[in-house]
Amino acid sequence: MMTEQIRFGDRLFLPVLMAPYRLRADDPPQRKLWIYVLDPAGIGLKKPTQCVDIPYEPLGAEGIRGAVFEVEHAPLPSYLRKHLDWPDRLIQEFENKPLHLDEPRLAMSGGIAPCTGTPLFAGQMAYAVCQRVYESFTEALGRSPTWGPWAAHRIRNGEAATLRIQPFALEEANAYYDADSGTLKFGVFETVPDGSSNLLPGGLVMTTLSHDIIAHEVTHALLDGMRAHFRVNTHPDVPAFHEGFADLVALFQHFRYPSLVEQAIEDHGGLNSDMLLELGREFGEALSGVEGRSLRHAIQQTVLPGQSADSQPLSYTDAPVNEPHKRSGVLVSAIFSAYLQIYEGRAKELLRLANFATHGQQQRALPSELISLLANEATKIAEEFLNVCIRAIDYCPPLDVRFGDYLRAIITADRMLNKEDGTGMREALIREFRRRNVDLRKVRDLSEYSLEWNSPSPIDRPQIPGLAWSQLRFANDGLTAQSVAEVEQQAGALGDFLSFQLDQGSQLVSELGLTGISGDFGPITIESLRPVARRARNGRLLHGMVAEISQCCSTPDGPAWGGSTLVLTEEGQIEFAIRKRVDDEERLSAQRKNLRDSEGNPNFSFKHMHGLHDQG
Repeated sequence: MMTEQIRFGDRLFLPVLMAPYRLRADDPPQRKLWIYVLDPAGIGLKKPTQCVDIPYEPLGAEGIRGAVFEVEHAPLPSYLRKHLDWPDRLIQEFENKPLHLDEPRLAMSGGIAPCTGTPLFAGQMAYAVCQRVYESFTEALGRSPTWGPWAAHRIRNGEAATLRIQPFALEEANAYYDADSGTLKFGVFETVPDGSSNLLPGGLVMTTLSHDIIAHEVTHALLDGMRAHFRVNTHPDVPAFHEGFADLVALFQHFRYPSLVEQAIEDHGGLNSDMLLELGREFGEALSGVEGRSLRHAIQQTVLPGQSADSQPLSYTDAPVNEPHKRSGVLVSAIFSAYLQIYEGRAKELLRLANFATHGQQQRALPSELISLLANEATKIAEEFLNVCIRAIDYCPPLDVRFGDYLRAIITADRMLNKEDGTGMREALIREFRRRNVDLRKVRDLSEYSLEWNSPSPIDRPQIPGLAWSQLRFANDGLTAQSVAEVEQQAGALGDFLSFQLDQGSQLVSELGLTGISGDFGPITIESLRPVARRARNGRLLHGMVAEISQCCSTPDGPAWGGSTLVLTEEGQIEFAIRKRVDDEERLSAQRKNLRDSEGNPNFSFKHMHGLHDQG
């Protein structure tokens, strides 16, 4: 159903038209693949490589072609041939024989063994890490993630809606997600002539062999698939949020490798280890020539002129943090500092018990059993933080997301599942955001109740007819694919509800961030409508739906948007309407200024933003 008042967005039907592979009865549940757990030049790691589990899917003999990811097998670029110094026979063999991971020998051995001199391994590495990050999003969201609008365009053209991975796309120190073509492009570059002793001067660095960079880039693609207008550059927080969120996902992926966490605790007595807290060590050293210089650090504090090294962390209000990478550090350090606080609290309990068991005698080296217990706690807490960071996107406004909005989304997302803050996570997050002076508008105080998003005020949780789970026909697990007809029926029910509110001149229209359709204000677009099924810490299962609606306002400088995210209960009631008003003059003025500055292109470019990495 589409009318003059209601439109369906390009992404609405993507959950039906694209999905991960569904296992058959005779399929193995997992596939094992070798990867580097950090960077190839990870110095001092006891287990720099691991054979990890990823969800099984048949890939075929023509290279890595899965249901949601595809690795492009292209001829070796000339700059890579020069460094490999291969004879023509090997080059032809590479070009004529794509990686066949379903071949029995490779399937049983975890694919190709990690090697920087084997280009086929780069594709295997990127595919495996992308699958693991995709799995993290599926677990946190309670549904299968989808891609951005490029996927809908591909499907209309009869093409596969797979995210394409190009391991050697660029001869430069860069890697980025191309949101127009649906491609992850990874660069290859030479290290500086005189630099880190960990790297060969003039040697080759492949960004597609960095676990951190792969996880960061695929997170950009996943975030682009969750919101239609998240890339509209309305405020310095917007590109910085994309960078910070991608860094957080990449950092928390470190804790999925128990041996890495155990080594950090064994070597340092805790988690204060660069191998856990930094991103892109090889990239940073190769680019800067400085030994130990990573691309970014989770809790790095920038010391401003006139400050001492022990001053307060970099503040949200400090002038130097307008550059996206620097600004993202405020977000990353706030969340990671909260994580470390929760871990330290639990670690103290274990250490106290261990001291009691040994009659209070302090030991210079932690026993292996205690290291394993501490690592297990660190991993569990990291998983909890990662889940809520991802899940909070469902509780963000549909565009113009600010750091303060994200904190409120985290608090709301966690309170929806867990009424009691039993771990102290929410309290620690609120404290760390406040320490960095993050702007929290329209909030009475710093209590959880005040920070949680408000329900629509005119009516107490209005119910949308036809969107109660009891009236939906698909299996209630959040992952079962629906039919196009079912999605159309659900979107039609939401459209009828919105049309009725518009016709009645209801105050609820304004509560949803919308306005009447006239003059410069166009029809309402239902961008997405997705069922979710999530489990709380106590095992309670929560069903519901998340809808994204938007409205466009035409301005002399180009289009500007507003709208809201609707979080619906199992009964189809609006639990939260998280809005950015389309008729907010202050916001529209800021959007118009951005349109003028960007010559009418409202979306920021990942390619340009990642080209600024040396400033970050």
